[in-house]
Amino acid sequence: MARSEAANTQNTGWGLEWWYNAHFTFGVIQNVFIPILVPTFVLETTGSAGPAGVMMAIIGLGGLAAPVIGGLADKYKAHRWAQLAALLAYVIGGVLFAFADGSFPLYYLASAFFGVGSATLLMINPAFIVGAGFSQNDEAVRLTRLNQTLIVGQLVAGLGLAALTTAGLSYQARFLIMSAVALASLVLTALTNRAAAECLANAGAGSGTDDEPAAKKPASPGIKTLLFSAFGLLLLAVLFGQLANTSLSGQFPTYMQQVFSVDPSLSSLTLSISSVITLIVLGLVGRWMANSGPVPIWLTSMLMYVVTGAALIGLSSLFDAVWAFLPLALYVIYLQAMAWQDMVQPALAARASTAGAATTQGFLLFAVAISYALASIIAADAADAFGFGILAWIVAVGAVIAFLIGRIAVRGIRD
Repeated sequence: MARSEAANTQNTGWGLEWWYNAHFTFGVIQNVFIPILVPTFVLETTGSAGPAGVMMAIIGLGGLAAPVIGGLADKYKAHRWAQLAALLAYVIGGVLFAFADGSFPLYYLASAFFGVGSATLLMINPAFIVGAGFSQNDEAVRLTRLNQTLIVGQLVAGLGLAALTTAGLSYQARFLIMSAVALASLVLTALTNRAAAECLANAGAGSGTDDEPAAKKPASPGIKTLLFSAFGLLLLAVLFGQLANTSLSGQFPTYMQQVFSVDPSLSSLTLSISSVITLIVLGLVGRWMANSGPVPIWLTSMLMYVVTGAALIGLSSLFDAVWAFLPLALYVIYLQAMAWQDMVQPALAARASTAGAATTQGFLLFAVAISYALASIIAADAADAFGFGILAWIVAVGAVIAFLIGRIAVRGIRD
């Protein structure tokens, strides 16, 4: 979406708004509670890992609904209600898991609520920023704070869930606590997201006013027109970039143990350390984005994947044994590339697309979801066939392809 002439150029100060708590809740539930609670709960109650895999897949497939949800939100200017409905979906999903009592249909229904809730939040939250017509500086500050809020949510949830587990609380109690967190976020967001939604709706209306003919307002492009443009090419680059993003991160502890004999406890510690580093580094990246826009940051993140993938290949090929901190340090760099990519992709997509803000983010999330599913399958099958060392090759090759396609796509993007 091109910048509006009426861009909001106010100074954001700290760049924090109360509705960011919705992204905090996303970090709490999607990045901590769901991946830890759902598989372990289902495995314990069913005695099989198969159903847990199906439920996690259902959650992941929620991203496929994002273009439809985004299109409806844009058409009816229902961005505020979409955000609130997503938080309500979290509440319902947690309650269903708590009281499912072994019912597989309820497990699957709860997983669907989680998937749609996560997809909608990941689409709407950045859309409130990149689609509102802010100046490049304000947009960068706000995106930085939004992503830092998510990381804080992850850290708090990790400590909180560990404390709840250590205290011996039942799975039912933990799911209900999760729902209570989502409910509190729903109330706070409902009280604070109206202005952000109105700002997005006004920016999406273009430069025309209610007294001007509709022809002067930008028309929504057809899907074919949208996909066969710089935006469609960018989505292809994102697909390969997400392949580099997911193929190793999804198998991280196992990869480190199989390839470098790193104890899983060290891998867990690395994730915690990296979260703190990311919280700090994103502030610096935000300043870079304020000055240069999202394009150089996204391209740099792809190059970081290439470098870390190649370095991991070298360590595993040239040395029989390496100090554990070397591959773990490389993985911290890899995680920084992931954080940079995730932060700037919404802004990059907004600049490439002529569609509405939520529609644009919906298609972006669709590409991410497809790539996530493909990467999970490719990484697992490749590891079985060639060993876990192949994952670093997938990272490097995927990032090279993404970089080359991305370089072409960004030629049609204006900051």
